[in-house]
Amino acid sequence: MKEITKNIPRVALIGLPNSGKSTLFNRFSHSARAIISDIENTTRDSNQATVTHNEKKFELIDTAGYTKLKSAITKIAMQKLVEIIQDADLVVFVVDGTTNLTPADDQLAKLIMATNKPVLVAANKVDNQAMGLETSNFRRLGFEAIFQLSAIHGEGCQELLDAIVKNIPEGKNAKLKYDKEIFISIIGRPNTGKSSLINSIAGKDLAIASDIPGTTRDTNDYSLAYHGSRITFIDTAGLRRPGKVAKGEDIEFYSKVRTKKAIEKSDICLMTIDATEPATAQDLHLLGMIKDANKGLIIVVTKWDLIDKDELSSDVFLRRLKSKMQFVWWAPVILTSAKHKQNITKLNQLIAEVYSKLDLTIKTPELNRFLEDANAINPPSAVKTKHPKVNYITQTGNMPPKFTIFATHPEYMHWSYTRFLENQLRDKFDLNGVPVTIEYKSKYKEGNRDRYKKK
Repeated sequence: MKEITKNIPRVALIGLPNSGKSTLFNRFSHSARAIISDIENTTRDSNQATVTHNEKKFELIDTAGYTKLKSAITKIAMQKLVEIIQDADLVVFVVDGTTNLTPADDQLAKLIMATNKPVLVAANKVDNQAMGLETSNFRRLGFEAIFQLSAIHGEGCQELLDAIVKNIPEGKNAKLKYDKEIFISIIGRPNTGKSSLINSIAGKDLAIASDIPGTTRDTNDYSLAYHGSRITFIDTAGLRRPGKVAKGEDIEFYSKVRTKKAIEKSDICLMTIDATEPATAQDLHLLGMIKDANKGLIIVVTKWDLIDKDELSSDVFLRRLKSKMQFVWWAPVILTSAKHKQNITKLNQLIAEVYSKLDLTIKTPELNRFLEDANAINPPSAVKTKHPKVNYITQTGNMPPKFTIFATHPEYMHWSYTRFLENQLRDKFDLNGVPVTIEYKSKYKEGNRDRYKKK
């Protein structure tokens, strides 16, 4: 897959930790996508959102706070920060307007100035009473356009937005057209290789990947083009089981909320499972969340390169794994290595196949021929004195597919018969990776209001 080149201006929010970039991002994007916390370096990767103001669109990017700390994660985050500044059409330099500038502010100003990008300085956290005070303190940064504002209260934000749309370049608002737009969330425990998987699919480093668990905190979107489709991957925070989360860890709480929203937004979920520690209780819990959300599902086993194939063959591994995940028996499993790009091309193909089945529409005559053949093999069983009988079937929905069967005495239809029909549907129409809903209605008009839904 190829990264989609943005065709609208990019505006980057740059500043030190706790200068209020994420609060400003959430206000301008009318969302709560960025996690806000008093803890420094909460934002590690970048957040993106499309903002429209005065009939102009621009992509707003929230970035990690600039720091000279030398930890492994911050080094990667700072490299990404430099790339974002170089790629931006406009930089909004966010500073804390309630404190004196620091040497770190001066260092960041020099870094920004070296790129020759147009820059607006946002002196944040200035309440209404302090608006209009002397701004000469901020002019030492070397930039002329200085705006006082309070991102949390909204004061002065309108003026900054006006200046942004006035200073972004013209002629970058052409719309790209795609046959389909597919949303895919990547779910898993911490350190299962979610960000590395995105980078491997894209063929370049889009997400910050690290061996340190908890590197990703926000949900981050990355749009790629594949065979005429726009595919947006949502990289989510790794979720630990509740007992592993210390009381008061607000950042992880908000990560969990955003991960749940990412699942709801998605067409397909890629569930990442670490090959060196497969099918843990938390893996099964996350699979249950995806199943309950009724989403397409592909189970991606990561770090397959770390397994000694002489001691554990792929057949044995898959057999053991599937035995623990029988409640999602319909989900395909693929063994991958982001490091060596093993099976990444096959994964791209599998994503396209699963999406096509989610959107599949089967004609009613074909479905009824299928039902007749299935009943010849295994008709519904009698319950006491009642003899349920299926009459005809029709498809009543897709994304994912839903089927309605009109029957006599549908309330006595046994779950095992529904499971049989589901398996037959999957085999006949190749519905692997797709949740299937079968609903029964009485064939009699007066009973049509009674529905018996089974999955």
